[in-house]
Amino acid sequence: MKFSLQDVRYAIRMLIKNPGFTAVVVVTLALGIGANAAIFTIVNAVLIRPLPYKEPGRLVRITGDLQKLGQRDIGISAPELFDLQKRTRAFEEVAGVLPVNSNLTGGDQPERVETHLDSANYFKLLGVDAALGRAWGPEDQVPGNATVAVISDGIWKRRFGADPHILGKQIQVDIDAYTVIGVLPPGFRHPGMAIEREADVWVPAGYAAAPWPTPPDRRARFIGALARLKPGETIQSAQAELDSLSNALTHEYSDIYPATSGWAFRVIPLQRDLAGNVRPALLVLLIVVGVVLLIACVNIANLMLSRANVRRGEIAIRLALGATRRRLVQQLLTESLLLSLLGGILGLALAALTLGGLTSLIPADLPRVRTIQIDGFVLGFTLAASIVTALLFGLVPALYGLTSDLQTTLRQTGTRATRGEARNRLGGALVVAEFAMALTLMIGAVLLIRSFWNVASVSPGFQPQQVQTVSVWLPVPNDPTAGPYFKPEKKVEFYKKVLDRLKSIPGVEAVGGVDQLPLSGKRFEIPIKIEGRGEPFDARIQTGLGTATPDYFRVMGIPLLLGRSFKESDNLQAQQIAIVSQTFARKYFPGEDPVGKNIQLPPGMPAFPPGTPLSFQIVGVVGDVKDVGLDDEQVPLMYTPALQGAVFSLAFVLRTAPGFNNAGGIADSVAREVRAVDPEVPVFAARTMDEVVSRALSNRRFAMLLLMLFAGLALVLSAIGIYGVMAYTVSQRIHEIGVRLALGALPRDVLRLVLRRGISMALAGAVVGLVAAVALTRWMAGLLYGVTSTDPLTYLLAPVLLGFVAVLACFVPARRAAQVDPIVALRYE
Repeated sequence: MKFSLQDVRYAIRMLIKNPGFTAVVVVTLALGIGANAAIFTIVNAVLIRPLPYKEPGRLVRITGDLQKLGQRDIGISAPELFDLQKRTRAFEEVAGVLPVNSNLTGGDQPERVETHLDSANYFKLLGVDAALGRAWGPEDQVPGNATVAVISDGIWKRRFGADPHILGKQIQVDIDAYTVIGVLPPGFRHPGMAIEREADVWVPAGYAAAPWPTPPDRRARFIGALARLKPGETIQSAQAELDSLSNALTHEYSDIYPATSGWAFRVIPLQRDLAGNVRPALLVLLIVVGVVLLIACVNIANLMLSRANVRRGEIAIRLALGATRRRLVQQLLTESLLLSLLGGILGLALAALTLGGLTSLIPADLPRVRTIQIDGFVLGFTLAASIVTALLFGLVPALYGLTSDLQTTLRQTGTRATRGEARNRLGGALVVAEFAMALTLMIGAVLLIRSFWNVASVSPGFQPQQVQTVSVWLPVPNDPTAGPYFKPEKKVEFYKKVLDRLKSIPGVEAVGGVDQLPLSGKRFEIPIKIEGRGEPFDARIQTGLGTATPDYFRVMGIPLLLGRSFKESDNLQAQQIAIVSQTFARKYFPGEDPVGKNIQLPPGMPAFPPGTPLSFQIVGVVGDVKDVGLDDEQVPLMYTPALQGAVFSLAFVLRTAPGFNNAGGIADSVAREVRAVDPEVPVFAARTMDEVVSRALSNRRFAMLLLMLFAGLALVLSAIGIYGVMAYTVSQRIHEIGVRLALGALPRDVLRLVLRRGISMALAGAVVGLVAAVALTRWMAGLLYGVTSTDPLTYLLAPVLLGFVAVLACFVPARRAAQVDPIVALRYE
């Protein structure tokens, strides 16, 4: 301990004695360690930190796939949920989950809330209890929906003023009365994706009686499922049991699960599932910031080598006076550790300051994004990174300073002739490594930039400019017959009145409506029959199903390719008709004109009034529209008239006049007009279609911007590194350069000599970097679009840019060398 404290005091004196050197090293380290701390904070919250539930490692999600059709995550039906609950042994609990839109009324204004209709064992499965009152449980199970509710802490405070007497009171959700029996803890959130925002109301559901389809239909896969593994069970054993159950159901219900579809259950660890599509991007970014820190270490190692070269005389004298080599290595590493800890502290401060900006780039729908914060685990990571960094940049220079022969070093003390040759070779090797890492990051950044550009260039199928959208949800009570909009005529009347009123809003040119906006999520795909072909309903012939008002396609700028659009006369009394997408026409009517052909939907479709003939005549073909993402495969889509259907939700789209930019005013006007028709119907999700498109690009934008930032930082650090090496080389060779000039060499010859050395190091780094980039970019294959991981143009552009930076970094030292005065240089000793 005596030696350690003495080393620390001596290190502090040495660092204070060289404030410029200390500042450069600390700032460089702060950039590298701070970048790592910031990204690790995000990775920790999203990927590493355990979920805030009881024994979260045993929580899984169960879904269904149509493996032979390439369709994943299609959800499960109520009968399939019952099979999972009764016919499996690997799970302690299995619960159905279903988030829905609903209307909370009874206050000054109606409010759209996200309600969870989940199995009665939902809270038991998660191991969560209420903070006030109790959470409902299996004792509250009913075939339909129970009349008790648990509410979130957020809505309890926002809507009910944190009323301590809320228990036992009733709330109106979709005109049904629910008795509040509990308030959840402030930090509780459903472990899954939300429709629009976090859930506020939870109601136990049985999925076996009204308002659910009765009897339950195996084809109606609208439910999600969470499960808890039994102790000792693994994902592999659970999947094996699900495979066995899938095979049994396929044989028992061969008409519903045809062999051609390859239907099967799939189990996913819940923590991994919640990370979603951002998981690969975060892992790549974690590698990237690690490489940035390595580049910073290389830069500092070069500085330390230069400093060690200057201090070799001091070290030799201390050795001659009896100091051991181990003792001196300890001293030098103490200086490195002190520098690294200072850089870590400053880096942590930088991470805290920039974390808000970084999280603003993260896609808003990413679960757990609100839990991103610097915690004890992040502090431990930063400390570990600082210690490892100290070893990385401090060990080689420390050993270098002790490797020379003592007598030789003492004789050379005070001369420059031979001092630094080994240092130049080692420094050059470090610069080669530095450039190799920087080139690897640059290639990755260029690939992501090109991918983002390719995706952004994909047409969404509509014209988003000057289009505002606002959604409504009509109440669906537990007894559907008691609802004000049970009869289709009532829904159609409501929509027609609202559409007429919205057309009168100043600045609005046209108004339409659709059940689900483009780029807002995957539609349920249903099997269809094409009449006249004699084919049964088959999963191989499927389509997404949508519903739209007469002016929807015109408002959105979706082109009509064949036939006609919907009309006001396409109402409940008219013939059932449909408009199909271009992909639908090409896939199911290749080489034919689909207009006039008839399509049949399976019986029991909830989107249409009971008893409605589900045969539709195709009257038009419209252009394809992206439903999920700009980079997703186009799926067939069929639209039916909103004035013929029974949908309870509609997103109104309003095209405004050019130059009209009052989006907030439009949303307020829509809310006012909707309340004029029915004061109990709230509006929500007000946004522009430009915002919808921007949100669809958020995942790729997040990865691209951060990789660009860190690749740029790596490029700057690499340029500083090669500049430092070349400047040091020139300072060590001034005497040689003076001799060359005195013997007749021209300044341009000296300039060429110095540039040649710098460019040779950059070229060597480029060769190594190209090989490393091939390996790294394979990890990024899932993040790329329209460009391969070995794209020749990218592998040409990145080295050229890096070479240009290298030339610029070398030019200043080279120019200084070319301007050396031979007489001064010959006296330079």
